[in-house]
Amino acid sequence: MKLDRRAFVKLIAGGVGGTLLSPLPWKMADDTAIWSQNWFWRPSPERGGATTVNTVCQLCSGGCGVRVRLIKEKRAVNIDGNPTHPVNQGGICPLGAAGLQYLYGPSRIETPLQQTGKRGDLETMKAISWDEALEILAIKLRGMRPKARGLVCVSGKREGTVPELFARFLHAYGSPNYNVMPAAADAESLGLFVSQGNSGALGYDLENAKMVISFGSSYIEGWGSPNRMMMAFGDWRSNPKRDRTKIVQVETRGSLSASKADEWVAVAPGTESALALGLAQVIVSEGRYDRTFVSKYTHGFDEFRRLLRRNYTPDKVAAITGVEKEKIIGLAREFAGTKPAVALSGWGQGRMPGSIYDFLAVQSLNALVGSLHKPGGVTRMPRVPLAPWPKVVLDAKSLAGENEPRLDGSNGPQFPLPAQLFHNLVKNVNEGNLYPAEMLWVYEANPAHDLADVQPFLEALDKIGTLVSFSSFMDDTTQLADLVLPGPTYLERLEDAPIPPGLQYAVFGLSQPILSPRFETRHPGDVLIQLAKSLGGNVGASFPWSDYETALKERVKGLADAGRGQVADEPGLQPWKGGQGRQLAPNYDSFDDLWEKLIEHACWFDTSEAMPSWESAFTTPSRKFEFYSQKMRQVGIRGNDLTYLPHFKPVEPAGDPRDYPLLLMPYETMAITNGPVANPPFMTKTLFDFQLKGNDSFVEVNPKTAADMGLKEGDRVALQTERGTLKVRVHLTGAARPDVVFIPTGLGHTAFDSYIKGKGVNANEILVAQQEPVTGLAIWWGTRVKISKV
Repeated sequence: MKLDRRAFVKLIAGGVGGTLLSPLPWKMADDTAIWSQNWFWRPSPERGGATTVNTVCQLCSGGCGVRVRLIKEKRAVNIDGNPTHPVNQGGICPLGAAGLQYLYGPSRIETPLQQTGKRGDLETMKAISWDEALEILAIKLRGMRPKARGLVCVSGKREGTVPELFARFLHAYGSPNYNVMPAAADAESLGLFVSQGNSGALGYDLENAKMVISFGSSYIEGWGSPNRMMMAFGDWRSNPKRDRTKIVQVETRGSLSASKADEWVAVAPGTESALALGLAQVIVSEGRYDRTFVSKYTHGFDEFRRLLRRNYTPDKVAAITGVEKEKIIGLAREFAGTKPAVALSGWGQGRMPGSIYDFLAVQSLNALVGSLHKPGGVTRMPRVPLAPWPKVVLDAKSLAGENEPRLDGSNGPQFPLPAQLFHNLVKNVNEGNLYPAEMLWVYEANPAHDLADVQPFLEALDKIGTLVSFSSFMDDTTQLADLVLPGPTYLERLEDAPIPPGLQYAVFGLSQPILSPRFETRHPGDVLIQLAKSLGGNVGASFPWSDYETALKERVKGLADAGRGQVADEPGLQPWKGGQGRQLAPNYDSFDDLWEKLIEHACWFDTSEAMPSWESAFTTPSRKFEFYSQKMRQVGIRGNDLTYLPHFKPVEPAGDPRDYPLLLMPYETMAITNGPVANPPFMTKTLFDFQLKGNDSFVEVNPKTAADMGLKEGDRVALQTERGTLKVRVHLTGAARPDVVFIPTGLGHTAFDSYIKGKGVNANEILVAQQEPVTGLAIWWGTRVKISKV
């Protein structure tokens, strides 16, 4: 049977149609309809004409284009995918479709707030005016300026003009302490820096690959841009069987990504990198590597080959990972023999931090088979040609700040690499190291809930003078704030949407305010500009714009000046076809024309930046890809040869195995939102009873493990680690590895609204984060646990 893209859609539609013939979905629809009628905040639009406006969803970093339907241009009633946007091509995920529940939901903050009593007491949160709020903050900042280093900021967004403005403010003020929330991107950025010489991010040409081995990434459960990955999966499956892309999922848990792969390779917890090195050993020992690339464009291959021969033979890797020797050999041969093939690195959806050596082990596979900077392989994420802002104006205090050590210890004697180590910042605050954190700003982040091993952060808050939140919602962190400066939601404000993680071509998205702000909120960019001007001096001079829109337009002018790329204004665009390096004739003739078209269509894209040649791709000391990293030695990292090579080092989980005999591993699912926003009501309603029932979370346990402990389906148990105890229920499944307990992230909020507050438990409360000794990066999965029946 031929299964092309059209047939694939028909098959899915047929499956949905068959399901609709059963009473189940109709009962669910009826229940949901009745349930939603009881919402006191449910919008009831007037009758009137309908219009549609294009924008870009900002609820995750996926950068998907969406269309919002408006009634009488003042009430939004529906969100669906924009078919002209090349990233998602009309697709939409459950989170994006539920965007109106954030716009109209009850957890919105309506005005600036000041805590007048004890932190966390919502009864003593006092509504104040914007003038009052900014004056309170300006007075504190003026008083802190002699100790400017005490200002700390953590952002949940890594890229974009608004995070850049936060970083710019701290630079001008004199603080080195701009941070982002920990994620897999930290290891990726450092790994690129030490092996290729370029920090930044990777773009995977997955649509053109013939074989994909995913080492732990949830490739159809939220990794990268979720809708892009679903579209790619559809393309992989639409080809005739003899020509279809083969997908191999390497993962401990039997996830949805594992079940949809052609092959699931179930490894022992945390041993994905050992398997990658085992595959590399077979490829090298059998001479199946790309000899041209390895001989001319790599450094340290001989040292790497010796390490593989000594430590990662199939027998040894089988003992480490639990994967059969024959499977390792066969998979290595298939990967080396399939052109093009690519190995995908990353953990879960990409929010879980991990080891630089895990990243290097997986990317060594791509280097060996010549898949770096080649179609169907992996390359550097292309640059969007935005115009630069003027340089920050520095005075004596800001110049002094440049020489201050970062409070997270990165770029310093202990951790010389330029990392983002928010976990280590929390540790230093708690231990009183370096200097005090006088003030913490939190933007698009919810560390009081989302930080793996969250308890030390909550303790650190007692030592931080002032907590300022820029959130639109009363989240777990914001309810602990001393000052709240609420921003509009993404449907009410102008903002750029940077290239989504993992994309191989350049994209610039523009979110626009489809509605006026419902409450007394202000754009965080405008708040920073006004705050800088009130401080005056070099800080004010570093923010020369009248408002955020002016600052954003200044950067977007670079797109027009570059004279390349197009505004996406027609459906069916597939920029990955035909390869990178194709010049696109601009479909705009000036900046004003470009801006008007961006407002109308919300997306610019470009394919003209070719993948770099092997001769020019690397900026390491050797000007080659470095298996043996001279860059690490150059920045001051000391160790033996193993330190500078990709290798596997077992994590010693926290907890005595005699007291805590099982391993606890968190996992992410698209059914439960992770990040600065909590699950919207519709998504929570769709959770299965073995994920959430009432207020009870479920953990996944292998039936054999459960039988040994006398547990059965639905039993109430206590999960206990060194950090504390959570009460949950048991779900028995063969997807769980014996002796491992899997717990979902994203539940257990203490804030937001009654539709999510108190639903389930927060896994981060009992996780113990490990620290990689060379880089200081946090490792999220190394926690032992015991189960006691309640």
